[in-house]
Amino acid sequence: MKKILVPTDFSKNAYAALFYATKLFSDEALQITILHSFGEEVGKLTSRVDIGRSENIIEKLYRQSDEDGQQLVHQITLDSSKVAHKFEVISTPATLSKTINKLVATEGIDLVVMGSKGRTGAEDVLVGSTTVKITKSLEGCPLLIVPREVDYVIPTNIAFATDFNDFYQLSKLRPIVRLVRQYNSNLHVVHVGAEGDLDVLQQQNLEHYKNDLTEYDTEFHFIPKKDNISKTLHNFIDGRNMDLLALVYHKHAFLKQLFREPVVSRVGKHTHTPTLVIPIKN
Repeated sequence: MKKILVPTDFSKNAYAALFYATKLFSDEALQITILHSFGEEVGKLTSRVDIGRSENIIEKLYRQSDEDGQQLVHQITLDSSKVAHKFEVISTPATLSKTINKLVATEGIDLVVMGSKGRTGAEDVLVGSTTVKITKSLEGCPLLIVPREVDYVIPTNIAFATDFNDFYQLSKLRPIVRLVRQYNSNLHVVHVGAEGDLDVLQQQNLEHYKNDLTEYDTEFHFIPKKDNISKTLHNFIDGRNMDLLALVYHKHAFLKQLFREPVVSRVGKHTHTPTLVIPIKN
């Protein structure tokens, strides 16, 4: 059974991410852990009260989270009645990023799925601050970011963005391979820039990818940069009707540019394609 962790703030965006995960892996029984952290609320509510009242506030937040969690499980069970997923809810006053990494390490989580924005997310920001923080701090587990506007479709066209400065064998990119094999997807390797501008290392890595992907239906795309990398990628994804964008994230990767504030906030609020982020240590 695959184990999936879905953080939630009980917003519509978080529910969209949960629903998308149940559909994407509808062919197998999942163990889905729904995680709610009320750490920020604890900090706001207990900063000016005594210890006794603080404990009462925490107990109240636990109760509210449990009630919301039960309602959420009831709703998702109804909406995904044709699949055999199992759901559990965990509530915690600990920080979200710390709890996620702990559960990934101790429970063998295979995938974290979360909405692109939470309840308070601004309409003109593509990725909310909490999601950006989780992306940067997550270790040892891929992250699937799901926009609220997404309508589930079978991911028959998957875009994998790379600058060709590194090469990763598909054995290290199992989340992509699993989907490609399950849905017989077309894999589109996308580079922002001209093929003729690649340096020697990038050319070598391009050849490595070509050799490594011979058993898959693969296309390589070199697209001219317009405005910035993020906007160029998303224009390609929308224009070519990609169903999923996949990226490798490490500290020195170009992906960092996608999460810098003026870039992120100007990518375009109508983007509706889920993004699979695969963290790899250097």
